[in-house]
Amino acid sequence: MAITQILVLFASALLLSMFFTGVDSTRSNETWHEHAVENPEEVAAMVDMSIRNSTERRRLGYFSCSTGNPIDDCWRCDRRWQSRRKALANCAIGFGRNAIGGRDGRYYVVNDPNDDNPVNPKPGTLRHAVIQEEPLWIVFKRDMVITLKEELIMNSFKTIDGRGVNVHIANGACITIQFVTNIIIHGIHIHDCRPTGNAMVR
Repeated sequence: MAITQILVLFASALLLSMFFTGVDSTRSNETWHEHAVENPEEVAAMVDMSIRNSTERRRLGYFSCSTGNPIDDCWRCDRRWQSRRKALANCAIGFGRNAIGGRDGRYYVVNDPNDDNPVNPKPGTLRHAVIQEEPLWIVFKRDMVITLKEELIMNSFKTIDGRGVNVHIANGACITIQFVTNIIIHGIHIHDCRPTGNAMVR
């Protein structure tokens, strides 16, 4: 399986998980989660159809920009995607299809790959970006490898958008997405994560 597909599946899994936190499948009116869907099989079938359509378009060579991945196909065919990055929020499929990430916020440019102070992160770092209370669309100034000293705990309404550069979160802690909503992560490589145990982080 290609790295792009793995990343998309990972991002899709992240989007799926945030909508099902606390959902009881044997629901009653009191326990029905506000974001749960009435017919999950229908949503899964829509995802399957979307993937099959993208794969078939690529096989038939309809578009030179097609990847066979419906999320990537949604934005790659726009030659001006870099000036319209936030259109990615309209590309989601499946249970996370309504996630807007940081679409309604400003851009935040990560220019420092360091993670020296997880308690008081320096402006310009990824950790500083994800802990902000406001919606943010997070992009990267250049290629970088970010080795997290402690887990990266995100706030709601954030997009981490690695398109156009080569960004790795590797050889350290990883990202924690828990008790938050509207998170989009796309186009970054996350690998070789290591458990860091209990820590003081923001």
